[in-house]
Amino acid sequence: MRLLDRQLADAIQRIRHGSSPDLVEKAKADEKFLLSELDRLMTRMRAVEGQLLQIQKTATRH
Repeated sequence: MRLLDRQLADAIQRIRHGSSPDLVEKAKADEKFLLSELDRLMTRMRAVEGQLLQIQKTATRH
């Protein structure tokens, strides 16, 4: 997740300070891809956390 955050920050900087329209467009495409990867990762993390909570609830009942 930290790696994706760093890569996303880099893409945003390239968008803001790009020296050519082509580089800015590439940075925008990178940003879009990285955001979707970050969303996928965070969704998976929430799912795992939910599963762990269910396991914990089951374990404390017995």
